[in-house]
Amino acid sequence: MKYLKEDGSLDIKRINQLPIEEYMDVVGDLTEEQYEEYLSKLPINESNEPIRIIKVNSPMGIDANEVINNIGKTY
Repeated sequence: MKYLKEDGSLDIKRINQLPIEEYMDVVGDLTEEQYEEYLSKLPINESNEPIRIIKVNSPMGIDANEVINNIGKTY
């Protein structure tokens, strides 16, 4: 695969600079191990994963600290 470094790890920076069509092809061709490596090395703000919706049953808003603590416990 041409998106590997000499040590065998993925070249994340090069993959992220691809045009969207080529990026989708490359990410789609990654093995499950490579995809997990790719996601684990992405900075949080550069993830191409879909946004996860958090539903809250509270008519007057939420306690942000409680939500953050719950997310931390989940992950």
